[in-house]
Amino acid sequence: MNTKNFVLILSLAIGSVATSLAYAHAKVETAEPKADSELSQPPKEIRLHFSDTLEPAFTKIVLFDAKNVAIKLPKAVVDKADAKTVSAQLPMLRAGQYLVRWSTMTRDSHKVKGEYRFKVK
Repeated sequence: MNTKNFVLILSLAIGSVATSLAYAHAKVETAEPKADSELSQPPKEIRLHFSDTLEPAFTKIVLFDAKNVAIKLPKAVVDKADAKTVSAQLPMLRAGQYLVRWSTMTRDSHKVKGEYRFKVK
């Protein structure tokens, strides 16, 4: 292989890796309560830990009951000691199915959102 071909192949490989990294979005690494969990006691908070640093002004957690009615929560708070973690305090939840819907923006300006369910017995 000559030098010209080697440089071309190396450039393409580096460009491919850089593009993959540029399109990587933050993901929820851990969630409390866990997705699809069945809890014997109602949780006191929702806590989500992401793979990237969050922008507090664009981070939100909304909770819905089984009838798809939003439950009033205080504003979600990004942890000052760990800017990859956000939490929201919960009122006392009754037995039933709940839907957590979250949205955020990471420091690199990627907007991400998702949802999951849990159940209180």
